[in-house]
Amino acid sequence: MEPQFPKLTVIWMYHGEEPETRRNTIDSLDYPDFSVVPTDGSMTLSSLSACVPEGTEVCVFWADDGKPIGPNFLREMVRPLNDSQTDMHLWSGNALAMPSSTLHAVGSGDFVFKVGAFLKLALLYLDASFASRGRRAHVTFSSTERLAPMCAEPVGLPS
Repeated sequence: MEPQFPKLTVIWMYHGEEPETRRNTIDSLDYPDFSVVPTDGSMTLSSLSACVPEGTEVCVFWADDGKPIGPNFLREMVRPLNDSQTDMHLWSGNALAMPSSTLHAVGSGDFVFKVGAFLKLALLYLDASFASRGRRAHVTFSSTERLAPMCAEPVGLPS
């Protein structure tokens, strides 16, 4: 029996060549129910939150720099949230997964999601997670090597 995966929205900011080709790669990822909200690094969290479709259970913020990803990338981003008490999954390759309730708990801030502020975004969510649950947030960290396929070409460095 296949495990149940929550409805997912990917907030996607791409900095690389051939965005249409990359978007096609993302659309073909092996995940049963997900949507993509593209951003160019100029939208506030409030604006992005308003773009998240109703019924979304998990959000992944992804500052995509074109590193290779496997077809199960989204499944691996969400898995820690399903398998344990994890409140957030931070991938050193610039992706962050959290329950959509945490996104809404941040409130209507004017924080802008962009590449240079990725770790600050993670801290905002840690604060919101603590405030909404009244306990320390549990975070799972994955290295670039864990979610990028092994290949002979360099995959870049974590930001």
